[in-house]
Amino acid sequence: MNFDQLKEQWNNEDSHVHIPDTIEQLKESKHPIEKIQKSMKKEFPAQILAIILIGFFPLLFKFPSSQYIIYYISYTMMVVISSYYLLGFYKFYKQTELYTGNTKNSLWKIYHELRLNMERYQSFGFLLLPHFLITLGLFIYNALEEKGKDLSELTTPSQIYLIVAVLIGTVSLLVSIVLWTKYIYGRQAKQLENILNEIDE
Repeated sequence: MNFDQLKEQWNNEDSHVHIPDTIEQLKESKHPIEKIQKSMKKEFPAQILAIILIGFFPLLFKFPSSQYIIYYISYTMMVVISSYYLLGFYKFYKQTELYTGNTKNSLWKIYHELRLNMERYQSFGFLLLPHFLITLGLFIYNALEEKGKDLSELTTPSQIYLIVAVLIGTVSLLVSIVLWTKYIYGRQAKQLENILNEIDE
């Protein structure tokens, strides 16, 4: 079989085979990763600042000094949990800086790490809830004490109203954490997922 016959046979075969431009698709993925990095750059110092400011709540709300021990035990636990989370947050940010967009495997790794970081982000918010409930409890107790009352003097309807208000506030906070996580990172995660699906196809 000579060269002309080989050429003719090649041309007769299906010539509509689509070779996906995977390198370009991987380069496009840099765009959502850059958005993630920008969000993280803004959030990291803001979260550290917020944790520091929370430490001044007893002064801001004028808690009596006898309650400082209750507040700061809870605050210390919150700082320990926050430190663990922020360390993971920082490590993930460093991973995004190392991403070059040259391989599909590195993109998959970033995608899975992003999903893991989103779960960690939500868990972090949920774990802060007990501290805020303690702070709210102290605030309500002090507000009643200023009026010469205590929790035992609240009428049954007032107690029910307080329980319902705390329950609604807690649920609202949990929903807000989930929605905020999706708002900050959800769109970028979806973009990365779409790019990976296109490459697989």
